[in-house]
Amino acid sequence: MSDDLPDITSPGDGGGALPDDLPPPAGDDIRPDSFVVTTGFLRAGDGPIRLPVAADGTSYTAAEADAAARRFFDLLAGERVLEYDLDDPVDHVRSNGLLLLYSDGVAELFETHLVAMPDDVSARWRDLIAGGTRSEAFGPLTLQERLDERQFDKNLVLGRRQRLVNSVAGVVISAVLVAVAWWAYQEFGVETPRERGALQFQVTDEPADVAALEGGPPEAEPALTAALNETVAILRGGGSVDDRVTTPPFAAYPFPPGSLVASLFQYAGAGHVVLIGPTGFADEVCLRTSVVTSELRPLDTVTHGPCVDPIGREPTIGCAGPTALLLALDIPAGQVDLPEGGTGLADAVRVQLIVDRDDEYEVLTQRATIAVDPASDVRIPRFGGAAGDDLTFDLGSGRVGTCTLTGDLP
Repeated sequence: MSDDLPDITSPGDGGGALPDDLPPPAGDDIRPDSFVVTTGFLRAGDGPIRLPVAADGTSYTAAEADAAARRFFDLLAGERVLEYDLDDPVDHVRSNGLLLLYSDGVAELFETHLVAMPDDVSARWRDLIAGGTRSEAFGPLTLQERLDERQFDKNLVLGRRQRLVNSVAGVVISAVLVAVAWWAYQEFGVETPRERGALQFQVTDEPADVAALEGGPPEAEPALTAALNETVAILRGGGSVDDRVTTPPFAAYPFPPGSLVASLFQYAGAGHVVLIGPTGFADEVCLRTSVVTSELRPLDTVTHGPCVDPIGREPTIGCAGPTALLLALDIPAGQVDLPEGGTGLADAVRVQLIVDRDDEYEVLTQRATIAVDPASDVRIPRFGGAAGDDLTFDLGSGRVGTCTLTGDLP
Protein backbone atom coordinates (compact mmCIF):
# COMPACT_ATOMS: atom_id res chain seq x y z
CA MET A 1 0.00 0.00 0.00
CA SER A 2 1.29 3.49 -0.78
CA ASP A 3 2.11 5.92 2.03
CA ASP A 4 0.45 8.68 -0.05
CA LEU A 5 -3.03 8.46 1.48
CA PRO A 6 -5.90 10.24 -0.29
CA ASP A 7 -6.67 13.63 1.24
CA ILE A 8 -10.44 13.18 1.50
CA THR A 9 -13.01 13.36 4.24
CA SER A 10 -15.10 10.31 3.35
CA PRO A 11 -14.89 7.37 0.95
CA GLY A 12 -17.41 8.98 -1.32
CA ASP A 13 -16.43 12.61 -1.70
CA GLY A 14 -13.46 12.05 -4.00
CA GLY A 15 -11.15 14.31 -2.07
CA GLY A 16 -12.36 17.50 -3.70
CA ALA A 17 -10.92 20.80 -2.43
CA LEU A 18 -12.96 22.88 -0.04
CA PRO A 19 -13.88 26.47 -0.99
CA ASP A 20 -11.84 29.26 0.56
CA ASP A 21 -14.84 30.77 2.37
CA LEU A 22 -16.61 27.89 4.06
CA PRO A 23 -19.48 28.95 6.34
CA PRO A 24 -19.61 27.16 9.69
CA PRO A 25 -22.08 24.24 9.56
CA ALA A 26 -24.99 24.06 11.92
CA GLY A 27 -27.56 21.43 12.88
CA ASP A 28 -28.02 18.76 10.21
CA ASP A 29 -25.20 20.24 8.11
CA ILE A 30 -22.63 18.68 10.44
CA ARG A 31 -21.85 15.19 9.11
CA PRO A 32 -19.33 12.65 10.44
CA ASP A 33 -17.30 12.94 7.23
CA SER A 34 -17.21 16.74 6.92
CA PHE A 35 -17.22 19.04 9.92
CA VAL A 36 -15.76 22.28 11.26
CA VAL A 37 -15.05 23.07 14.93
CA THR A 38 -15.62 26.80 15.43
CA THR A 39 -15.53 27.52 19.16
CA GLY A 40 -14.33 26.27 22.49
CA PHE A 41 -11.37 24.18 23.59
CA LEU A 42 -11.35 22.05 20.44
CA ARG A 43 -11.04 25.02 18.12
CA ALA A 44 -7.74 25.10 16.17
CA GLY A 45 -7.34 27.16 12.97
CA ASP A 46 -9.85 28.74 10.67
CA GLY A 47 -10.36 25.98 8.10
CA PRO A 48 -12.44 22.82 8.24
CA ILE A 49 -10.91 19.59 9.47
CA ARG A 50 -10.29 17.25 6.53
CA LEU A 51 -9.34 13.71 7.46
CA PRO A 52 -8.08 10.89 5.19
CA VAL A 53 -9.89 7.57 4.90
CA ALA A 54 -8.79 4.19 3.62
CA ALA A 55 -10.43 2.82 0.48
CA ASP A 56 -12.53 -0.35 0.71
CA GLY A 57 -10.39 -3.47 0.52
CA THR A 58 -7.22 -1.72 1.73
CA SER A 59 -4.86 -3.88 3.79
CA TYR A 60 -2.00 -2.28 5.74
CA THR A 61 1.28 -3.68 6.89
CA ALA A 62 2.27 -2.73 10.44
CA ALA A 63 4.47 0.12 9.17
CA GLU A 64 1.76 1.36 6.82
CA ALA A 65 -0.79 1.21 9.64
CA ASP A 66 1.45 3.35 11.87
CA ALA A 67 2.00 5.88 9.06
CA ALA A 68 -1.72 6.08 8.29
CA ALA A 69 -2.68 6.53 11.95
CA ARG A 70 0.00 9.15 12.55
CA ARG A 71 -1.11 11.19 9.52
CA PHE A 72 -4.77 10.88 10.56
CA PHE A 73 -4.18 12.24 14.06
CA ASP A 74 -1.71 14.89 12.88
CA LEU A 75 -4.45 16.27 10.63
CA LEU A 76 -6.98 15.94 13.48
CA ALA A 77 -4.66 17.93 15.76
CA GLY A 78 -4.65 20.79 13.26
CA GLU A 79 -2.60 23.80 14.32
CA ARG A 80 -2.27 22.78 17.97
CA VAL A 81 1.22 22.83 19.46
CA LEU A 82 1.83 19.33 20.85
CA GLU A 83 4.03 18.81 23.88
CA TYR A 84 5.37 15.44 22.76
CA ASP A 85 6.53 14.01 19.42
CA LEU A 86 6.78 10.24 19.87
CA ASP A 87 7.65 7.62 17.25
CA ASP A 88 4.94 5.20 18.33
CA PRO A 89 1.64 6.69 17.10
CA VAL A 90 -0.39 5.11 19.95
CA ASP A 91 1.93 6.63 22.58
CA HIS A 92 1.94 9.91 20.61
CA VAL A 93 -1.86 10.16 20.70
CA ARG A 94 -2.09 9.09 24.36
CA SER A 95 0.64 11.45 25.62
CA ASN A 96 -0.76 14.49 23.78
CA GLY A 97 -4.37 13.78 24.80
CA LEU A 98 -5.59 13.78 21.18
CA LEU A 99 -8.52 11.53 22.06
CA LEU A 100 -10.14 14.68 23.46
CA LEU A 101 -10.80 15.49 19.78
CA TYR A 102 -12.20 12.03 19.03
CA SER A 103 -15.90 12.43 18.18
CA ASP A 104 -18.42 10.14 16.52
CA GLY A 105 -17.54 11.63 13.14
CA VAL A 106 -13.83 11.07 13.69
CA ALA A 107 -14.53 7.51 14.86
CA GLU A 108 -16.39 6.67 11.65
CA LEU A 109 -13.51 7.88 9.49
CA PHE A 110 -10.79 6.23 11.59
CA GLU A 111 -12.70 2.94 11.47
CA THR A 112 -11.81 2.69 7.76
CA HIS A 113 -8.17 2.53 8.83
CA LEU A 114 -8.74 0.20 11.79
CA VAL A 115 -10.30 -2.53 9.62
CA ALA A 116 -7.30 -2.33 7.27
CA MET A 117 -4.72 -2.72 10.05
CA PRO A 118 -3.11 -5.99 11.24
CA ASP A 119 -5.02 -7.48 14.17
CA ASP A 120 -2.41 -6.69 16.82
CA VAL A 121 -2.08 -3.05 15.71
CA SER A 122 -5.85 -2.61 15.50
CA ALA A 123 -6.24 -4.11 19.00
CA ARG A 124 -3.88 -1.50 20.51
CA TRP A 125 -5.86 1.35 18.93
CA ARG A 126 -9.21 -0.06 20.04
CA ASP A 127 -7.92 -0.47 23.60
CA LEU A 128 -6.72 3.15 23.61
CA ILE A 129 -9.99 4.47 22.19
CA ALA A 130 -11.96 2.42 24.74
CA GLY A 131 -9.99 3.93 27.59
CA GLY A 132 -7.86 0.84 28.26
CA THR A 133 -10.54 -1.86 27.93
CA ARG A 134 -12.18 -3.27 24.81
CA SER A 135 -15.92 -2.67 24.62
CA GLU A 136 -18.80 -3.27 22.21
CA ALA A 137 -18.71 0.43 21.32
CA PHE A 138 -15.68 -0.25 19.12
CA GLY A 139 -16.54 -3.58 17.54
CA PRO A 140 -18.03 -6.89 18.70
CA LEU A 141 -16.29 -8.79 21.48
CA THR A 142 -14.86 -12.21 20.84
CA LEU A 143 -16.62 -15.29 22.18
CA GLN A 144 -13.99 -15.53 24.93
CA GLU A 145 -14.80 -11.96 26.00
CA ARG A 146 -18.55 -12.45 26.28
CA LEU A 147 -20.05 -13.01 29.74
CA ASP A 148 -22.65 -15.65 30.38
CA GLU A 149 -25.92 -13.75 30.85
CA ARG A 150 -27.09 -15.89 33.75
CA GLN A 151 -23.77 -15.44 35.54
CA PHE A 152 -23.98 -11.71 34.85
CA ASP A 153 -27.47 -11.52 36.41
CA LYS A 154 -26.29 -13.55 39.39
CA ASN A 155 -23.38 -11.17 39.94
CA LEU A 156 -25.75 -8.20 39.85
CA VAL A 157 -27.96 -9.76 42.54
CA LEU A 158 -24.93 -10.57 44.72
CA GLY A 159 -23.66 -7.03 44.25
CA ARG A 160 -26.98 -5.55 45.40
CA ARG A 161 -27.00 -7.80 48.48
CA GLN A 162 -23.40 -6.86 49.30
CA ARG A 163 -24.20 -3.15 49.01
CA LEU A 164 -27.14 -3.61 51.36
CA VAL A 165 -24.96 -5.43 53.89
CA ASN A 166 -22.27 -2.75 53.62
CA SER A 167 -24.85 0.00 54.15
CA VAL A 168 -26.25 -1.65 57.28
CA ALA A 169 -22.76 -2.29 58.62
CA GLY A 170 -21.80 1.34 57.93
CA VAL A 171 -24.82 2.61 59.88
CA VAL A 172 -24.02 0.33 62.83
CA ILE A 173 -20.33 1.30 62.89
CA SER A 174 -21.21 5.00 62.65
CA ALA A 175 -23.61 4.68 65.57
CA VAL A 176 -20.95 2.92 67.66
CA LEU A 177 -18.35 5.59 66.85
CA VAL A 178 -20.74 8.39 67.78
CA ALA A 179 -21.53 6.66 71.08
CA VAL A 180 -17.83 6.14 71.88
CA ALA A 181 -17.01 9.75 70.97
CA TRP A 182 -19.81 11.06 73.19
CA TRP A 183 -18.67 8.88 76.09
CA ALA A 184 -15.06 10.05 75.66
CA TYR A 185 -16.19 13.66 75.58
CA GLN A 186 -18.24 13.22 78.74
CA GLU A 187 -15.46 11.26 80.47
CA PHE A 188 -12.40 13.29 79.57
CA GLY A 189 -13.73 16.61 78.25
CA VAL A 190 -11.89 18.87 75.82
CA GLU A 191 -8.08 18.77 75.89
CA THR A 192 -6.68 21.84 77.58
CA PRO A 193 -4.50 23.92 75.22
CA ARG A 194 -0.81 23.97 76.08
CA GLU A 195 0.51 27.00 77.88
CA ARG A 196 4.23 26.15 77.60
CA GLY A 197 6.42 25.27 74.66
CA ALA A 198 8.16 21.91 74.26
CA LEU A 199 11.57 23.55 74.86
CA GLN A 200 11.85 23.98 78.63
CA PHE A 201 14.81 24.74 80.87
CA GLN A 202 16.06 22.92 83.92
CA VAL A 203 14.64 24.56 87.02
CA THR A 204 17.11 26.82 88.82
CA ASP A 205 16.93 29.12 91.84
CA GLU A 206 20.14 30.95 90.92
CA PRO A 207 19.97 34.76 91.07
CA ALA A 208 20.52 36.54 87.76
CA ASP A 209 23.84 38.13 88.76
CA VAL A 210 25.55 34.75 89.32
CA ALA A 211 23.64 32.62 86.82
CA ALA A 212 26.62 32.55 84.46
CA LEU A 213 28.81 30.97 87.13
CA GLU A 214 26.50 28.24 88.42
CA GLY A 215 25.68 24.96 86.75
CA GLY A 216 29.00 23.18 86.27
CA PRO A 217 30.62 22.07 82.97
CA PRO A 218 28.39 21.54 79.91
CA GLU A 219 26.80 18.09 79.54
CA ALA A 220 24.79 17.71 76.34
CA GLU A 221 21.29 16.22 76.22
CA PRO A 222 21.15 13.68 73.32
CA ALA A 223 17.48 14.47 72.63
CA LEU A 224 18.46 18.12 72.06
CA THR A 225 21.42 17.34 69.77
CA ALA A 226 21.31 17.02 65.96
CA ALA A 227 23.75 16.96 63.02
CA LEU A 228 23.27 19.29 60.06
CA ASN A 229 22.85 16.49 57.52
CA GLU A 230 19.59 17.50 55.79
CA THR A 231 20.49 19.15 52.46
CA VAL A 232 18.23 21.44 50.43
CA ALA A 233 19.34 22.61 46.97
CA ILE A 234 17.36 24.52 44.32
CA LEU A 235 18.98 25.48 41.01
CA ARG A 236 18.67 29.02 39.68
CA GLY A 237 16.39 29.55 36.70
CA GLY A 238 12.78 29.88 35.69
CA GLY A 239 9.94 27.43 35.89
CA SER A 240 8.57 25.45 38.80
CA VAL A 241 10.63 25.23 41.98
CA ASP A 242 9.85 21.52 42.19
CA ASP A 243 11.54 21.00 38.81
CA ARG A 244 14.67 22.76 40.06
CA VAL A 245 15.15 20.80 43.28
CA THR A 246 18.34 18.77 43.01
CA THR A 247 20.88 16.76 45.00
CA PRO A 248 24.16 18.68 44.92
CA PRO A 249 27.60 17.09 45.15
CA PHE A 250 29.38 17.35 48.49
CA ALA A 251 31.92 19.61 46.79
CA ALA A 252 29.24 22.32 46.54
CA TYR A 253 29.43 22.76 50.33
CA PRO A 254 32.36 24.14 52.29
CA PHE A 255 32.02 21.11 54.61
CA PRO A 256 30.34 17.75 53.92
CA PRO A 257 26.79 17.31 55.29
CA GLY A 258 26.88 16.18 58.91
CA SER A 259 30.20 17.90 59.66
CA LEU A 260 28.44 20.40 61.93
CA VAL A 261 26.50 19.33 65.04
CA ALA A 262 24.25 21.53 67.21
CA SER A 263 22.87 21.21 70.74
CA LEU A 264 20.87 23.38 73.16
CA PHE A 265 22.08 24.68 76.53
CA GLN A 266 21.02 27.09 79.27
CA TYR A 267 23.72 29.60 80.14
CA ALA A 268 23.46 32.87 82.06
CA GLY A 269 19.76 32.23 82.59
CA ALA A 270 18.97 32.13 78.84
CA GLY A 271 18.82 29.68 75.96
CA HIS A 272 21.86 29.07 73.74
CA VAL A 273 22.76 26.86 70.82
CA VAL A 274 26.28 25.49 70.51
CA LEU A 275 27.67 24.43 67.13
CA ILE A 276 30.61 22.03 66.84
CA GLY A 277 32.47 21.73 63.55
CA PRO A 278 35.82 21.64 61.71
CA THR A 279 38.51 24.08 62.77
CA GLY A 280 37.69 27.65 61.77
CA PHE A 281 34.15 26.85 60.53
CA ALA A 282 32.54 29.79 62.37
CA ASP A 283 34.55 32.33 60.35
CA GLU A 284 34.00 30.61 56.98
CA VAL A 285 30.28 29.91 56.70
CA CYS A 286 26.94 31.69 57.09
CA LEU A 287 24.97 30.26 60.03
CA ARG A 288 21.30 30.92 60.78
CA THR A 289 19.42 29.69 63.85
CA SER A 290 15.70 30.11 64.53
CA VAL A 291 13.43 29.29 67.45
CA VAL A 292 10.26 28.01 65.75
CA THR A 293 6.77 26.73 66.50
CA SER A 294 5.62 23.21 65.64
CA GLU A 295 4.53 24.66 62.25
CA LEU A 296 8.05 26.15 61.79
CA ARG A 297 6.88 29.75 62.34
CA PRO A 298 9.98 31.69 63.51
CA LEU A 299 9.82 33.31 66.95
CA ASP A 300 13.47 34.44 67.05
CA THR A 301 16.16 34.31 64.35
CA VAL A 302 19.87 35.06 64.63
CA THR A 303 22.52 35.10 61.87
CA HIS A 304 26.28 34.73 62.23
CA GLY A 305 29.16 34.70 59.77
CA PRO A 306 29.78 36.03 56.24
CA CYS A 307 26.17 36.10 55.00
CA VAL A 308 25.17 37.88 51.78
CA ASP A 309 21.63 38.50 53.08
CA PRO A 310 21.52 38.33 56.90
CA ILE A 311 18.09 37.56 58.33
CA GLY A 312 17.04 38.29 61.90
CA ARG A 313 19.32 39.84 64.47
CA GLU A 314 22.98 39.54 65.40
CA PRO A 315 23.40 37.11 68.29
CA THR A 316 25.31 37.50 71.51
CA ILE A 317 28.32 35.18 71.28
CA GLY A 318 28.77 33.52 74.66
CA CYS A 319 31.70 31.29 73.74
CA ALA A 320 33.99 31.37 70.71
CA GLY A 321 36.76 29.02 69.63
CA PRO A 322 38.29 27.17 66.69
CA THR A 323 35.83 24.24 66.86
CA ALA A 324 32.87 25.52 68.92
CA LEU A 325 30.53 28.51 68.82
CA LEU A 326 27.86 29.42 71.40
CA LEU A 327 25.02 31.74 70.28
CA ALA A 328 22.31 33.20 72.53
CA LEU A 329 18.66 32.57 71.60
CA ASP A 330 15.38 33.95 72.90
CA ILE A 331 13.42 30.79 73.81
CA PRO A 332 10.11 31.96 75.34
CA ALA A 333 8.33 29.71 77.80
CA GLY A 334 4.71 30.65 76.98
CA GLN A 335 2.52 31.84 74.13
CA VAL A 336 4.00 34.32 71.64
CA ASP A 337 1.94 36.52 69.29
CA LEU A 338 2.70 35.77 65.62
CA PRO A 339 3.00 38.59 63.02
CA GLU A 340 0.49 36.85 60.74
CA GLY A 341 -1.99 36.49 63.61
CA GLY A 342 -2.60 33.94 66.31
CA THR A 343 -0.06 32.67 68.80
CA GLY A 344 2.67 30.04 68.89
CA LEU A 345 4.89 28.14 71.32
CA ALA A 346 8.64 27.51 71.22
CA ASP A 347 8.66 23.85 70.17
CA ALA A 348 11.88 23.50 68.14
CA VAL A 349 15.14 25.12 67.02
CA ARG A 350 16.21 25.00 63.36
CA VAL A 351 19.92 25.41 62.57
CA GLN A 352 21.20 26.05 59.03
CA LEU A 353 24.53 26.35 57.23
CA ILE A 354 23.77 28.57 54.22
CA VAL A 355 25.83 28.75 51.01
CA ASP A 356 24.76 32.04 49.41
CA ARG A 357 27.71 32.82 47.15
CA ASP A 358 27.19 30.11 44.52
CA ASP A 359 25.64 31.45 41.29
CA GLU A 360 24.47 27.95 40.30
CA TYR A 361 22.02 27.58 43.18
CA GLU A 362 19.13 29.71 44.33
CA VAL A 363 19.05 27.82 47.66
CA LEU A 364 21.86 25.66 49.04
CA THR A 365 21.76 24.73 52.73
CA GLN A 366 22.52 22.07 55.33
CA ARG A 367 19.86 21.86 58.05
CA ALA A 368 18.95 20.26 61.34
CA THR A 369 15.85 20.64 63.49
CA ILE A 370 16.06 20.07 67.26
CA ALA A 371 12.63 19.16 68.64
CA VAL A 372 11.14 17.08 71.46
CA ASP A 373 7.69 15.79 72.36
CA PRO A 374 5.84 18.46 74.38
CA ALA A 375 4.70 15.72 76.77
CA SER A 376 8.26 14.53 77.46
CA ASP A 377 10.33 15.46 80.50
CA VAL A 378 13.35 16.62 78.46
CA ARG A 379 14.84 19.85 79.78
CA ILE A 380 17.54 22.10 78.34
CA PRO A 381 20.66 21.50 80.51
CA ARG A 382 22.55 24.41 82.04
CA PHE A 383 26.23 25.06 82.64
CA GLY A 384 28.27 27.86 84.18
CA GLY A 385 31.63 29.57 83.90
CA ALA A 386 33.44 32.87 84.06
CA ALA A 387 34.81 35.01 81.26
CA GLY A 388 38.06 33.53 79.95
CA ASP A 389 37.22 29.94 80.94
CA ASP A 390 38.03 27.35 78.29
CA LEU A 391 35.12 24.92 77.81
CA THR A 392 34.85 21.58 76.09
CA PHE A 393 31.54 20.52 74.53
CA ASP A 394 31.21 16.78 73.92
CA LEU A 395 28.08 16.11 71.82
CA GLY A 396 28.70 12.38 71.46
CA SER A 397 29.92 10.18 68.62
CA GLY A 398 33.32 11.86 68.76
CA ARG A 399 31.91 15.35 68.13
CA VAL A 400 33.98 17.49 70.52
CA GLY A 401 34.62 21.23 70.32
CA THR A 402 36.40 23.81 72.47
CA CYS A 403 35.85 27.54 72.98
CA THR A 404 36.52 30.35 75.43
CA LEU A 405 33.74 32.15 77.32
CA THR A 406 33.60 35.76 76.14
CA GLY A 407 31.80 37.18 79.19
CA ASP A 408 29.08 38.62 76.94
CA LEU A 409 25.70 37.79 78.44
CA PRO A 410 22.33 37.89 76.64
